This record gives sequence, C-alpha cells and structure tokens, in this order.
Amino acid sequence: MQFIFKILFLFPLLSAFVSAQSELEKQELELNTTLLSFRKAITVEQMDTENENFKKQLYEFLQQEGAFNYTFKHLQSVAILDSPDGKIRIVNWNIEYPDMSYAYGGFIMINENKSVRLVALNDMHGAYEKKPKGTVDFSDWYGALYYKIIPFENGNKTEYLLLGWDGGTTGSNFKILDVLVLGKRSVRFGSPVFISDNKLQKRIIFEYANEAVMNMRFEKKYGRIVMDHLSPEAPALEGIYSYYVPDLSYDSYAYNGAYWVLKEDVIAVNDPEFEPKSFIQMNPRTGKLERKRLKKDWINPTNIKQNDGDINHVARTPELESASETTPLEYDKKAQRKLKRAYKKDPSGLSITTGKYKRKKNRNKLP
Repeated sequence: MQFIFKILFLFPLLSAFVSAQSELEKQELELNTTLLSFRKAITVEQMDTENENFKKQLYEFLQQEGAFNYTFKHLQSVAILDSPDGKIRIVNWNIEYPDMSYAYGGFIMINENKSVRLVALNDMHGAYEKKPKGTVDFSDWYGALYYKIIPFENGNKTEYLLLGWDGGTTGSNFKILDVLVLGKRSVRFGSPVFISDNKLQKRIIFEYANEAVMNMRFEKKYGRIVMDHLSPEAPALEGIYSYYVPDLSYDSYAYNGAYWVLKEDVIAVNDPEFEPKSFIQMNPRTGKLERKRLKKDWINPTNIKQNDGDINHVARTPELESASETTPLEYDKKAQRKLKRAYKKDPSGLSITTGKYKRKKNRNKLP
C-alpha cells in the first residue's frame, strides 16, 4: 500500500512537470518564428529592430519557472551553455551585419537555489573598437559568442573561465579567454588570473586573419586550454594581427591552483569527442568504396624489440612530457658508445636515423 501511495503522490507532480515543459515548448516555437524573421532581415535597421523584438520575447520566456533547466529544441542559431556545476546558464546569439561585422546579444541565468537571477548582456562596443583589457560590467559588455564554460576556484570563491569567439570584421577574427565573476548584485567579466610573458592579465585576446581558423579548446584530462600558436604570414607583417595565422605549433594555459599560466610549444593531443569512428577506403579487389571502423586501441610507436643500430622511438604524450620534467633520463653508457662509433663511421648520421646502415664498398675504384 505504501508503494502504491508513493506512485499516486508522484504522478500529479510528474504530470505537472510534463505540462510545464509542453507549455514552454509551445512558447519556444513562437520564439523560433521571431528568430527566423530576425535571421531573414537584410538591412542594418531591420536587423536591429528584429533583434530587439527577439530579445524582449526571449527575456519574458527565460523569466518563467522551469526555463533554467528547459531543454531547447528549436532555436538552432542560439547558443545554450550550461556550467558543469549547474549554477550558470548562458543564452547567447550573434548578429552578422551586411558589412561582415558582428554584434552580439545574451542573457546570463544564475541559479540561486530558491530563485533564478536573470541578467541581460548589452553589447556596447563596436566591431572596429579594440577589446577592453580591464574589468567589464554586464551593462558595458564587449560582445562575443561563448562556447565553453569551466568553473575553477579562485581563493575562496568560484569563478568561471569562458572560451569565446568573435567574428570581428572582414579583416580579423578573435578568440577570447575571459572570466565570469559573480557578485551579489553584479556580474562582471575579467579577473587577474592569466600569466603570460611575466605579466598578469584579466583577459586574453587572440586576433588572427579572417581567412584562418584558430582552434582553442579545453582538455579536461590535463586541466589546460590548448590553442594554435599564431604567427605573421611574413616577418614584415609582425604586429599586424589581421595577417596572423596558426603556424602548426601549440600553446596552452594550465591552471596551477591560483593562476592560468601560459606554456609555449606544448604537445597537443586529439580531442576524443571529435575523433572519427570510421573512414571510407577503396577495396583494391572490387574497386568499390567501403566504410571501415577505426581500431580503438592506440598503437604505441615505442620500439619494444629493436636490433642493434635501430633508433629508439618513444611516444611523446602529455603524461610523458610532464613526467620528464621531474624524472631524469637514464644514461645508458653502452648505447652512447654505440652512437659515438656510428657517428665516426658516418658523420652524416644516417646510421642513427635509418636503422642499420652498412657502407657499401666501392668496387669500381679509380686507379
């Protein structure tokens, strides 16, 4: 009887929850109609007007009970970002003007247990203005589209690291590392937690060429932000950041418990969330394309069985790199003697890099 009573007690609660979700979804569909009208606007005036209409309607939607945990299904061009600790939700969108410059809109929802605080973000900085370096209030926001939020402890309070993107202008794009700081009555961006070039900074801005793509992502396993290192396309263009592109090396910001510290020339690893599970290959027998599954097992390139003179390959992973900083490498006297003898026979180093190498005798010697 007690079990049946629990079911009867929970059923009305479940029905009320489903009904609330259904009502929110109906309103989301209406929101999507306004959003589609906004996306179809052509002129700057139309875009600004439609954006304000969408912003007001979304504000009313987010004020409703259940909106903080609601799963959006129809707003395809709006970013919904939830913090892992369940305290923050960011609703964020962009405006692409005819001249290929960008503006942004957004709301921050803060779960305060008994209630949800809703804060509107106002993009007050033009696309052609320099990004601010200091602390920025929510009412004087610089504008960006955030795609990752990471809570971390700064002293006795929790702050939120943000990874963002700004399409900028026809000349430049931007990637942004910023910090969201919550106060009792305020919400601000920027915190002195970044260390690079022996300088303490509140925000990190990367500017690069409009045609280029810069990757910046969080590696949870290693507690670091890994990004492409940017360099000018030519030495004469140094300092003109609209001509900066990735140079196939990587840097990172790693958290040491107090600061996010820049480390240059790090070893990057593939993101497991974006690794392909299969690939297409032509069957040499039939000539047809077939889908093949990738093996999940990682093949370690370290030589286990090697012959005399073979190079000793070692897989360089972040774990090995961090271990090498504290563990000294063993000095093998026998191996060192072999390398010295090989170098004397062939100073070019071919015997070292190509495995076994025997110099062929020249049978056709000149008299």
